[in-house]
Amino acid sequence: MRQHQNHATPSVVLTLPQGGDSNSSNNNSAALRALLLQRNMLLVACTILVIIHLQSHWGTSSTSSSFLPSASSMSSKTGESSTLSCEINLGEYKGPVYHSVESGTVGEPKCLLDSKWMRVSLHSVQFPGSNTVFDDWMWIDYHDRINVLVEDETTNDGEEPRFLVFEQTKYALEGRMSLAIVGGIIEVGEDPESAARREVEEEMNGLVCEKFHFLGRHRTDVNRGMGWLNGFLATQCTSTSRHSSKTAQKNHLLAADEVGVADTEKQNLKSITLTELRQAVLQGKFIEVQWTATVTQALLKFYTFHDTKKLA
Repeated sequence: MRQHQNHATPSVVLTLPQGGDSNSSNNNSAALRALLLQRNMLLVACTILVIIHLQSHWGTSSTSSSFLPSASSMSSKTGESSTLSCEINLGEYKGPVYHSVESGTVGEPKCLLDSKWMRVSLHSVQFPGSNTVFDDWMWIDYHDRINVLVEDETTNDGEEPRFLVFEQTKYALEGRMSLAIVGGIIEVGEDPESAARREVEEEMNGLVCEKFHFLGRHRTDVNRGMGWLNGFLATQCTSTSRHSSKTAQKNHLLAADEVGVADTEKQNLKSITLTELRQAVLQGKFIEVQWTATVTQALLKFYTFHDTKKLA
């Protein structure tokens, strides 16, 4: 007759001597202490693993509370910077932060890096109509910016319109020269048009433009954020030395508080005709896509103000 097999988990049975020599008793006692020590170490290790697992999934442990924002600290999609604590802190980011339930934001993000330029976070995202939640959605909050194509001062009647552009390089352009337009960060407390007017006065040596035609607000990267770009076409511009001096004095006082003040690459100002501007766009001389988009939109806007047959 076949005996029934026992499938239960085997256990360790220790038999303590009831008598006998002292050496045997000491050996058994040492073995028992060793086993108890191993058991305690395993229990501690398992407890630590469970805590780490819970922190990574729910973030409810008190040891990780410094990385989590309160419900009231997070801003809406267009709000100001929150008081969210970050794992790496290189400065204080004060720009807009993104949180959109309509687009699928679940819970609140975990901040990985903070600096005055940007904030890098992990979002949890569940796209509308999907049951899948992505817990590792990398997101970059960056300051909103402005780009402005500036019309040159009016000269003789009937002369072809001219525009002011820069010839410059940037860190990410592989050492190449590019045509560029006025651009900058919208500082805390500024609206887009005020930032555009300020940047034109700063970068165009006091040039004052009467009209700022808004070209739209566009996301830099639809998956990772990186701020919004606000485009403008500035027209009816004149230069006044008195205003230039006043602006320079104001800029000197505010420079220390401006996020974008450190962006001081060398740039050469050029005045080019409308025809030359069109050719530059077609030839890809505006290497950055934001400059290209703003100039193209500005040209379309400009043509709505004038007789296209005369400017063709």
